[in-house]
Amino acid sequence: MKKRTMEKEKTLLEAERRAYRYEQEYRDCAQCTLLTIQELWGLESEEALKAATGFAGGIGRSSSVCGAFTGGVMALGLKYGRDLRTMKHPDSEKRLALFREIEERLDRLIRRLSDKFVETYGSTICKDIETKLFGRSFDKWNPEERKEKDRLGGHDDKCPSVVGNGTRWVAELILEEEEKEEK
Repeated sequence: MKKRTMEKEKTLLEAERRAYRYEQEYRDCAQCTLLTIQELWGLESEEALKAATGFAGGIGRSSSVCGAFTGGVMALGLKYGRDLRTMKHPDSEKRLALFREIEERLDRLIRRLSDKFVETYGSTICKDIETKLFGRSFDKWNPEERKEKDRLGGHDDKCPSVVGNGTRWVAELILEEEEKEEK
């Protein structure tokens, strides 16, 4: 059991460190969160990674839902979501039963991820998280505002810490689900 705990902590630390580094280097909170989980769990999908691009900066730089959160939701969906075969299952009763099972699991995991964001940052909303970290939010459509955010450590440590934490929480949820599946 101790070895399992050590392996789990090693995975969580790697998820947090990698996502933090990716956000510093590549930016795009949603992509960095998703990419880290994809790599650690062998879920690589370039199409999903491309789709995550628009979630940065609170969805299209609108300061809405945090990209680390949406990237985490996408990662959980890649791991546990409904595939096309299940979605188009020819037996409507079976299709609905499978959908409910998948939906219940994802709802539970996403709720727990949301709770971690709210517990730590007070919100899952980008502008609220920025206000907690910087004392203000930024108009990410304005190049001068983006420069100011960077000057204040936006991509040095502030956003990377959110991405690192969010990715660690997603990894933790996945590891817990895997432990349940083994029992």
